[in-house]
Amino acid sequence: MKYHLQHKKMLSSILFAAVGVVGAGYSVIVSAVAINHGPKCVVSINGTDKQWNTPFSDGDYLSNKTAWSTVCLEPAGVVSWHLSLFSVLLVIGIIQMALCAVQVVKGLLGCLCGDCCGGSDGA
Repeated sequence: MKYHLQHKKMLSSILFAAVGVVGAGYSVIVSAVAINHGPKCVVSINGTDKQWNTPFSDGDYLSNKTAWSTVCLEPAGVVSWHLSLFSVLLVIGIIQMALCAVQVVKGLLGCLCGDCCGGSDGA
């Protein structure tokens, strides 16, 4: 009975870790796409009318730092904020994917190889 309970716990651990890998993968993809497309910002102001756009959607803005403040008029510093936010999310997502993948492997090995403690339950 105890043996089956341990396997159920390990299988649920594998399931939740696999969901974590999928969620972290989604975060990594969204962050990479956001870094590639650049921020949405005000590109022109006509009186009180502000035109919002994603002027860096072709992804070439990373090497042209002088265009950051000339193309994006408002909000101030939006490009560096955008890059900082999504770079941190990208790194955290990669770390989360690695940790969840290790947990999946650990759970699979636990299910296939059994308990690593080697102790008996005294029965």
